[in-house]
Amino acid sequence: MKIRGVLLACSAGALWALSGIMCQILFDDYQVSPEWLASVRLFSAGLLLIAISLFQRNVPRKKFSMNDIFSLVLFSVIGMLGVQYTYFKAIQYSGAAIATILQFTGPIFIFIYLVLNKEKQIKFIEVLLMAATFIGVFLIVAEGNLQTLNISTMGFVMGIASAITLAFYTLQPRKLLVKYGEMRIAGLGMLIGGIAFQPIRPSWQPEFQMDSLSLGLVISIVLFGTALPFLFQLSSLRFIEASLASVLTVVEPILATILSVLLFKSRFAGIQVLGFVVVIGSVILLTRLSNKKVLPEDERIE
Repeated sequence: MKIRGVLLACSAGALWALSGIMCQILFDDYQVSPEWLASVRLFSAGLLLIAISLFQRNVPRKKFSMNDIFSLVLFSVIGMLGVQYTYFKAIQYSGAAIATILQFTGPIFIFIYLVLNKEKQIKFIEVLLMAATFIGVFLIVAEGNLQTLNISTMGFVMGIASAITLAFYTLQPRKLLVKYGEMRIAGLGMLIGGIAFQPIRPSWQPEFQMDSLSLGLVISIVLFGTALPFLFQLSSLRFIEASLASVLTVVEPILATILSVLLFKSRFAGIQVLGFVVVIGSVILLTRLSNKKVLPEDERIE
């Protein structure tokens, strides 16, 4: 049974990686705006997840209090919409591989918050791993030399912003998830975030050449890059512990990097590859060393 959970968690990471690659194709070949794609993805996937939750058994059906509604709106706009939009902008400016690696540093900001909020005691080994993570990011974006910065400033800023909003998205709705269920909160969060973005970039105004390929990519991003990996990640928790499920999504940055090289002919210097390894390894070890479980709230939707 454990192997089933491992396969489900790895599949979720792989689908998120493919989603990033499909987004990059839309940005590069069709000049799709990140704003429009975030709007469509959140709104459509939100509707789908809410529909699925209606058929689930043993799902809390409590009515929302006013305080919980306020918290849900914050989660939807700052967390759900924020992480989607900044991730898409990072892909637009720096490509799927680097955007995914930068977002993968999200657990570092979660860790920092837990320490500052006195929910966790810091250990020396964890400080070393955090330092190693930031060194790895430095190797990726600057190849070890700030005078030869290898990615755009906006790409780096948006990548780190996606990691910070990921941390907010993970930590802020913890009580909501317990009271109302993961599927319901995720679906409502996506839907509200998508609705909030409609005045900025309406879903019915794509403003690019829509053909069978671009339409197929958009549908695939909604279904296979959002709804399905979330369901896989959630289902994996029936068979493996949440911390292991979270770590197994390391498949995402690894696969995103490999696909970027194969599909977009991306070239990474040896020191950047070293940076990838350092970041991924440090985050995995930090997550495994953490004694305080943040999950199941730590499940991601990219």
